[in-house]
Amino acid sequence: MKQVARKIPVSRGKHYRWKIPFLKNGKMIHCESRLERDYVRLSDFDQHVVDLDYQPLCIPFLLKGRQRFYYPDFKVTTRDGEVRLIEVKAHSKVYKPEVQLKAIVGQLYCKQKGWQYMIVTEAQLYEDSCLQFNLGYLRALGHQPNVPTDTLQLVYDTLIHSGACTIDMLRENCPGIEDEFFYAAIYKLIYYQKVLADLITMEISDETIVSINSNHETGGEAYAI
Repeated sequence: MKQVARKIPVSRGKHYRWKIPFLKNGKMIHCESRLERDYVRLSDFDQHVVDLDYQPLCIPFLLKGRQRFYYPDFKVTTRDGEVRLIEVKAHSKVYKPEVQLKAIVGQLYCKQKGWQYMIVTEAQLYEDSCLQFNLGYLRALGHQPNVPTDTLQLVYDTLIHSGACTIDMLRENCPGIEDEFFYAAIYKLIYYQKVLADLITMEISDETIVSINSNHETGGEAYAI
């Protein structure tokens, strides 16, 4: 496990901290704010992102003759090898002098490394109205209990044969599966994008229409997620 550059302090008063699993690789990611937590959720769901580290490095810089240190929030690696340093900030704080200074430091560091530097705000995190709610729902219910691979495959194969339908209709076509395992299976398949559903415009429910993602990279095996 990689050593973090700065440990995140424990929660005190109104300053809440989160620990959130990065399901792609099982890492536990520490976050200092709800915005950071929600950024991790989006990155984990993004099939283009393959890895994420929190508090990944320390960038020293001089300010008025004194040495200072900047700790970016996250380092993200994409499928095509691109590396990004990410600073997650509330939009109201982006133009504060301290944040702008650190952004310049981060940009210069990334330019030397051939990386990208990005500031992420609420505009990027919540532009899709229902996505964050649905990701939280899918993460919670799609991973408890552990779903047997044969159950995943049965739900997946049933959807192939039935074609696009509501979750409720698919449930009726899987009579041999207990409710908790059926819902855990379909939510897990949606989360890993083996199955498509509208997660943007409405909260997921039994009336959500689901269909097979024919473009998914891993092919026709539901357990290859």
